[in-house]
Parts: sequence; C-alpha cells; structure tokens
Amino acid sequence: MGAWNATIFGNDTSLDIKEEFFRRYNLGEEVQDIKKSLFLEEDDEDRFNVIFALAHCMWEVGQLDDEFLNEVKYIIEREEDLKVNEELGADAKFIKQRIKNLEKFLEKISIKKEKPKKRVAPPVEVESKYRNGAVMLFNYVDGMWGVVIAQEGKFYDKETYYHYIQTDIKLAEKPTMDDVLKAHIIDPSFHSKEYNSFRDPIYYHYFVNLVSGYLKSSGTKRFEKYNDHAFEIIGYLADWGRCSSGAFHYFDYYRQKTEEEFKECVMRVLTKNYEENPDVRTKMTVAEIEKEFLTRVLTRY
Repeated sequence: MGAWNATIFGNDTSLDIKEEFFRRYNLGEEVQDIKKSLFLEEDDEDRFNVIFALAHCMWEVGQLDDEFLNEVKYIIEREEDLKVNEELGADAKFIKQRIKNLEKFLEKISIKKEKPKKRVAPPVEVESKYRNGAVMLFNYVDGMWGVVIAQEGKFYDKETYYHYIQTDIKLAEKPTMDDVLKAHIIDPSFHSKEYNSFRDPIYYHYFVNLVSGYLKSSGTKRFEKYNDHAFEIIGYLADWGRCSSGAFHYFDYYRQKTEEEFKECVMRVLTKNYEENPDVRTKMTVAEIEKEFLTRVLTRY
C-alpha cells in the first residue's frame, strides 16, 4: 500500500486513484464510469483506500451520491479500514490518528461542496528544441566546457518535465558530437550490479544521477528563454525512452530573476556534480549506451 501517514491521501494507492480520476474527468469521462473502472475486489487490502479516494474526488466535483456516501459511512463506523491497517502492522499511534482523520473526512464529505471543481482542459503537448536526445553544451564555473544530454522530458503548453544526464566531458575547447559519443556518463547505477543489488533488475538499465524537475506555468514560460542563455545545442541523439529512476539535482527556474542568474545557477549545479563524483562513471561510452537503448534489449541479469 505504501503508506507514510494516516491521512486519506497519505498512501500511494489513494494518490494514484486521485491522479487517475482527475486525468479521466478532465478528458470528459463520466464520473460513474470512472468510479466503476477503478473499484477493487472486496478482498484487496487497498480497497478502502480506493473507496475513500474516490469518495473525496466525487465530492470535489459535486457528484458524491447518497448511496456511495452511506457506504463510506458504513465502512468507517464498522472500523473496517482500521482492521485492515492493524492486520498490515499499523501501530496504536497510527490507528489513533487514522480514527481522527476518518472522522474529519466523513464530516467533510457529508456536506455538499459549494463550488465543485470544474473540468480543466488537459495540457497540450508542444514541441521543444530541448526535446529528448538534445546534446547541450554549458560552461563550468572555471570556464571549461561540459555536456548534458536531455532525456525523458515531456513538454506541454503549461507544464514541463525535464531530465538531463551529465557526461564526464570537461574541455577547454567546445566539444563536438564525436567527443560526446566517446564520453561517459556521471552515474553510479547504469549497468552496475553492485549499485542495483537490492533493486528491481530493470533499474540496471536506468540512471539515477540526473538533473530533473517539474515546471508549472510560470516556469514553463521561462524554460526555453533561460535554457537558451545557459546552453548551446550541438546535435541530437536518439530518444532513449524510460531511463531514469532518480534525481539528485535540479535547476531553479523560479527564483532566478534573469537569464544570467539562471546560467550561473546551472554552472554551479553541474560543477558541483562533477567535482563531487570524480570516480563515478559508466563503463560504457555514450555511443555504446545509445546503441543499447536503440535496440531496446532490456534483459534481466
């Protein structure tokens, strides 16, 4: 279930349901159809998390019917959710907090919401020069040149997801695409059996030392303008698809008031990552990694 606190949305399942509910709601799907498709079997340990999340979402959009509300009330009054949590190992402190949260939750959804949430148009996908595969030059603090590779990004009109993988290039002259193909990635995970010994084998083919972030509308407006000042695109590799399983760093597109301040932020972040990882390199070159992703041979080792 992946719970970290006793609130209604203090677990992975409830958050997943909420995200999926509003994704489909904003696409125009009927609420009852969403509810029906997301319901779990009666013997599933996550069933009550799903029910509570759905009830909250339906209340948010003004479509929580009396029948479903009464079902939620019945579950809470009979302490069915508490029994499941106890069986899963929840301690007395968690149960006490859960009781209070369920009481507040039931009280909240028992009163119709005055201003139900309206459907929001889903984000529109847009093209970006910083698309997956973009090979981007930048300057370290000392003026030397470095390279990052954009991968697994998503670009929309009002939001942006970016992921950059840093190479070990550090040259006095501007690097070329040939230099990039011969370079290595600053990452401890990719093809490391030792690093991934306690993780799912699929992560053997993933990077963890990325510069990643999510930008809302204001950050998205600055994204290309700020990037243009900090980076220079010299070419494109392939889109490697899903290849990240972590993020150690991010660029601040919000607090930096000018393009120059953002450039200095980029220089500091990437210089620090380079200096703190002098011996952390992939065994494979970028050219070899590119070939592997193109073939999509993700075998278990």
